[in-house]
This record gives sequence, structure tokens and C-alpha cells, in this order.
Amino acid sequence: MENQSLLLTLTLGTGLSFVLFFVFYLGLKLSSKLSSLLTILAVEIIYIPLVALNWPGLDVFAIHFAFFTMVPYGLGMITSQRDTQRRYDKLQGRPMDTPAQKWRIHWVPATIVGFFIVLACVDALIITLANKGADTSFMQRFLPEPRSGNAPTSTFPGVVSHNYKEKYDQFNSYINQLKAQHDRGWKLTEGWQSKPIVGQDTPFKVSLVDREGKPITQGQAQVIFLRPSNQKLDQTLDLAETAPGQYGTQVQLPEPGLWQLVIKIQQNNQLHEVKGTTWVQPAS
Repeated sequence: MENQSLLLTLTLGTGLSFVLFFVFYLGLKLSSKLSSLLTILAVEIIYIPLVALNWPGLDVFAIHFAFFTMVPYGLGMITSQRDTQRRYDKLQGRPMDTPAQKWRIHWVPATIVGFFIVLACVDALIITLANKGADTSFMQRFLPEPRSGNAPTSTFPGVVSHNYKEKYDQFNSYINQLKAQHDRGWKLTEGWQSKPIVGQDTPFKVSLVDREGKPITQGQAQVIFLRPSNQKLDQTLDLAETAPGQYGTQVQLPEPGLWQLVIKIQQNNQLHEVKGTTWVQPAS
């Protein structure tokens, strides 16, 4: 179930929940609590195997799971209150004759159910906008003109470095690599040779030595600069060995502010990897 069909899957699941609940409650004459429980189980048994075959992400799964659970639960609250009111009226000798009397509900459970419906709709809107963005015509009509002159967009272009949600099968090997790296005792030092300024070449150099302080030579080194807010600005640069165990190059970054960086040096089958953050000064 793709993020693009979020509204469709929520609507179909909610409609199915309503139908199943009233089949159990009115058709089979089951109690409100049992009808609610059976509806939740039936809908989740259908949804969970489908979502397992095409995982849409934890946020999308969570809103579906919560919505498909809260709708039958809310119906159970309302009908349970109705049944209790009918029993009370019967004891008081007040028969419920009119349709309005038969389906009257207390404002408290109605408010709770309404709150969760509004909450789910807002969450669905947020998730949809985060994945697809708003319509271009809507953006142009209600948002100010971008200073850059480009077409406005509301999508988030950033990425998460080393996203193991999509590479879960690589996680164990990554942990093993970190342990082996720690056991080797290699040490990586240095970095920027002067304060980096946006749009200007700045020397970047690292030094790698082993546990005894001997330089690690003839390695293949690179540095990856990641822009959290826009993956299109990411840069991968090779570091040339300028001296035994020292690797460097000139770096020019296009935007000021915070950058993430990953330094990788591989010698034969041994990989040394260090992650960090850096700050690029704006041009004066």
C-alpha cells in the first residue's frame, strides 16, 4: 500500500469497519463489546498481511492501525452507552418509541470519537504532504512568491544518512564492521585546515594511524558531505594520499550552515569509517 493511496486505504478500511460492526451488532445481535472486538480483529487480520507484503513505512502503518482500531472501539462506546440507556429507560418504564430516542447518544463518547476522527484526518494530511507535497496551483495561490523565482514546492528533499530501515539486512554486518574497527585501534585525526566558507575552496586533510602510531598508507579514502535539508547538494569527494597516512583535497560547499559528513578509508579489506557534522560559514 503506497503512501499515495493513503486516503483510499483509510476510507476503505473505515467503511469496512463500519459495515462489519453493524453486521455483528445488528445482524448477529452480538453485544457492543464483542462486536467491537470482532471487527478490530477482522480488519487487522486483513490489513496486516497486506501491509507486510508492501511495507509503506512505520508512520503510515501506525495511522492505519490506530484508525482501524479506534473506529470499532468508538462504535462500541456509542452503542454500549445506547444499550445502557435503553436498559435504564426500561427499568424506569420509559419505552423508546421514536427513532431519535432509539439512537440518542451522550455527548461525552461522541466527543471522544469525533476527536480521534479529526486527529486521524490531520495525521493523514500531514503524511500525505510529507510524501507528495501540496498541489502546485494551491501553493501558488496561498503562499508568497519564492525569492529564487523557482516554482514553489512543499516536499522535503532531505534524506537520512545510512538509512537502515531500507537496508535492514545490512545492519548486522555494519555493527560487525564497527566492532572490528574498534578492535583495530586505528585513529583518525585532523580535518579542515581552515574555517570553511561557502563557495570557497578550503583544504580538507585527515591523518590515519594504527594503534602504535604508524601511518596507514596506500588506502582508498573519500569524504561524503550530506546536506540534511536537500540531498541534491550532497557531495562525494576522493581524498588523495599527500603524505604517508595523510589524505586530503580541496572542498567547496555550495550552502552555508550545518552539514553531515562521513569519512571512509579502506586499506585492503579493512574499512575505517567516521561520521560527524561540520559548519560552513556564510560568505562575508
